[in-house]
Amino acid sequence: MSDQILTLHVGPSQLLSKLCDEIELEKTINDLVKWDSVRCHLSPGTRIKALVLNILCSGKPLYKVHEFYQTLDSEMLFDTSISPDQLNDDALGRALDYLHEAEAWKVYSTLALKALKRLNLPIGVLHNDTTSISVYGEYKQPKEDGLQITYGYSKAHRPDLKQIVLGMGVTPERIPILAKVENGNISDKSWNVEFIQKMRKILSNEDWKNLIYQADSALITTENLAEIQQQKLSFISRLPDTFGLSTELKKEAWSLNNWEMVGSLSDKKGAAIYQIQAFERQIKDLPYRFLVVHSNILDQRKEKTLNRAIEKEETKLKKEIEKLSKVPFHCKEDALEAIQAFKKKQKTSYFCYELNVQMSDQPVKRKKRGRPKKGEQTKREQVYQIQLESFKKDRDFIEKKKKKLSTFVLITNKLDEETLSNQEVLKIYKGQSAAETRFRLIKDSQMIDAIYLKTPERVEALGIVYVMALLIYGILEYRVRKELKEKNLSLILKGKRKLLQPTGQALLEQLEDITVILINQNQQKIRLLPDNIDSQAKKIIELCGYDLSIYVSKNVENQGK
Repeated sequence: MSDQILTLHVGPSQLLSKLCDEIELEKTINDLVKWDSVRCHLSPGTRIKALVLNILCSGKPLYKVHEFYQTLDSEMLFDTSISPDQLNDDALGRALDYLHEAEAWKVYSTLALKALKRLNLPIGVLHNDTTSISVYGEYKQPKEDGLQITYGYSKAHRPDLKQIVLGMGVTPERIPILAKVENGNISDKSWNVEFIQKMRKILSNEDWKNLIYQADSALITTENLAEIQQQKLSFISRLPDTFGLSTELKKEAWSLNNWEMVGSLSDKKGAAIYQIQAFERQIKDLPYRFLVVHSNILDQRKEKTLNRAIEKEETKLKKEIEKLSKVPFHCKEDALEAIQAFKKKQKTSYFCYELNVQMSDQPVKRKKRGRPKKGEQTKREQVYQIQLESFKKDRDFIEKKKKKLSTFVLITNKLDEETLSNQEVLKIYKGQSAAETRFRLIKDSQMIDAIYLKTPERVEALGIVYVMALLIYGILEYRVRKELKEKNLSLILKGKRKLLQPTGQALLEQLEDITVILINQNQQKIRLLPDNIDSQAKKIIELCGYDLSIYVSKNVENQGK
């Protein structure tokens, strides 16, 4: 019998599989969920791992996952030969049921903390935020206290669609530590309290003591501050403008004008330059440190809002001036009084203008009926009219307005500046992009096209599986970046891009062309790599702590990063 030779397009799947094994993804899930090891052909951990790899490599929906595995070497990925048909939507759906019954968020946190330990990363700062994920179709009614897939405030600007809300706590290295799928109509204010309470359950006393919880301004309510005080939690957030104290502190800062220059927090060209002033005040008899922060770059959304307000005022003001200029006055005094009345009525913020009075001739309206006689002259009389003399933007006022709009107030209960300086408080707050970056990724069409499930329980579990995929993605990205920095190296990736801090997406794209030649010979499998494997792909694998043998040999251990 002749040898059977297959060329398998494996891409990054094998490296990602090794990263899953390194943090014991399958074992952790199998240890924490209830399942029948006698009746189940595939463990829940294996099926969830299959979903994670599919999400990162292809993004196929549940009912098409088996297609993804038709061209892969399952024996290398799962240490056992798996038929693609075993990864059908029913089998994967049951794995989601197991995960949900075990409280998916708890399973994930156990896995994430294990990964953090493997990476030798402490829990110091967590950036916490939510995003809404729109869904289509009808869903079965949830069980009592189950996930409500319903309408709510849509951050995706799709109020016409039902949604779920995903909340995450992410380290500065972009590793999600806690994740929870919430009802579609939950508010960020109530979400923060529930999230903090769940976080307290999973973290040790030592980790809790060292934790700084960073979130956006929805965290700051008097009720939430009381809960934070009770939980003895350190936090950093932005003081909402709904607090009168925010306006008061901004005014005082600009009055004192005693700014501490921070400079830029980024190496990027044109990055914002910051300056700060620190104050101490109390809310409900509890002391807090406040930082009034000014950025030389106005937030794009605020700048658009300001420009719209300026355009709206200009259009309205010129229209009213034009109407006034058509009104005749029989004496100059009446025209001057009209100007004063106009200026009182038409309040302007962004423009300076001057009106003057000029005498002009105007036809007198004919009082007789019928057509005028031939040769009859139209009578004219002298009247006074108002004319626009000058119209320009009040640039000083607009600049002051921009300064105020580009000023915000931070709040923290970390009062000791020697432990946490003003600059460090600002730097931690600006690190919120760590969570936002992960949300952008999970909502990318390649990661999550649509949720093809009918039960809220499976939707909730699948949401956590997506976060598991983000965890593996984050480990890949962190490990490569760390090694590049320590070894002062760079990568030349597709498009001839020289990158010092490549994104996980760029790394996956560089690995996607990897192929393996599989030879079935005398009931044995021989795996070979083509000679022309990409040098940068090889470099990425090595930066992760492995070598090319992971694609051709089983039981390859991580070499210790």
